[in-house]
Amino acid sequence: MKRKIIKQGVNTLTLSLPSDWTKRLNLKPGDEVEVEERGTALNISTEGTPQIEEISVDVSGLLPRLADRFMARSYQKGYDKISIKFDSEDLMVAVQNKVSELIGYEIMDISNNHIEIKAISSQLDIDFDTTLRKGLLLLIDMGQTCQDAYAKGNKKALENIFHKDFDVNRFLYFCLRYLNKSAQRMSFGTSILYYLIESLEDLGDELKVLGALLAKIEKRKENLIEILKKMNEMFRLSYEFFYKPEKQKAVRAFLLHKEIEKLIEKSLRTNNLNEIKALISMDFSTRIIYHLTTMRLDTLKELSNNH
Repeated sequence: MKRKIIKQGVNTLTLSLPSDWTKRLNLKPGDEVEVEERGTALNISTEGTPQIEEISVDVSGLLPRLADRFMARSYQKGYDKISIKFDSEDLMVAVQNKVSELIGYEIMDISNNHIEIKAISSQLDIDFDTTLRKGLLLLIDMGQTCQDAYAKGNKKALENIFHKDFDVNRFLYFCLRYLNKSAQRMSFGTSILYYLIESLEDLGDELKVLGALLAKIEKRKENLIEILKKMNEMFRLSYEFFYKPEKQKAVRAFLLHKEIEKLIEKSLRTNNLNEIKALISMDFSTRIIYHLTTMRLDTLKELSNNH
């Protein structure tokens, strides 16, 4: 949108704020806002109390999995209150189960065909950076569990990896919600950070699948263990690079990615269906892990002219 600059007095230039924005954040004359210069742009934000975002839907006739997805997306988008009508016990259970993954959401009322969910603000006062780091560390732990449990033939541990994905979802869903709700966090590079976090949530799902597939492979295969080792080394390097960008880590992570690709291609000659599926899962996982490095390359001092 465009706004015309108005001159007031000798040296003061003013412009009007969008009325929809001020109403949504309950801003009144005399309130203060933060103004940050970003090159040719101005970023205006506020800590004012935003209006409650509500949605009422009827999920009757949907598959439980779609009801699950609806809940996740509504939470991530920033809804504070959700009223849901349903026509089956399976849908009710799907919604109830999903709420337990959504930090700050509580079921306030439930009947035979209706659930009301509300965000409890006191439970949402969590640090974004700490939560993102916890999510990443849990994912690293999931990858290491795949490697260690498969090497030891511990099928139970492989099958139980999905429990860890529950907490990964909780932390990363919160991060996505935070980015959508926080005006102060929406700045240069936020869109790619949002995409990365969504991809990391997919990684949790993929590692869960990988664990289940590895549990089905009867004989211990050295080539699979080698790929898992390299994948986890790449993940640790990418994690370290994400928080402390250093050129040698980026180079090593890239070379590991290429080594993994070659090993997977060579290993795909097997006729074992579960091995093939596990190899495809590892390939998908390493592609996501690679994003951790590539999205932070611009922060390398060696690539900047401003050092």
